[in-house]
Amino acid sequence: MHTTMRLTRRGRLLLFGMPAFALLTALVVGMFFLAGALVNQAQASSSEAPGVSAEEVQVGAGDTLWDVASQVDSDQDIRELIGQIAELNGLESSELQPGQTLYVPVED
Repeated sequence: MHTTMRLTRRGRLLLFGMPAFALLTALVVGMFFLAGALVNQAQASSSEAPGVSAEEVQVGAGDTLWDVASQVDSDQDIRELIGQIAELNGLESSELQPGQTLYVPVED
């Protein structure tokens, strides 16, 4: 006796529809990533690499980072300058020593 197998509508949906849906989803996600990669390409330029212009400043007796940042001729907020000075000099604390040399950012 030979029996044939018949798929119901739900069976055909599971057998053919779900893999097709998974493939379509993978294609859409792939297109999304491809479009993102094309949009976010880095723009090369022939100009100089960006950097920070800095000048050396000698720390005086009793000087604080606030004092040093206040002496910089800049329109920036003093707190931002203090952060830049600390980062530029690799400072791990706000304690300064008289005679210490600090690099402070200057505007071009």
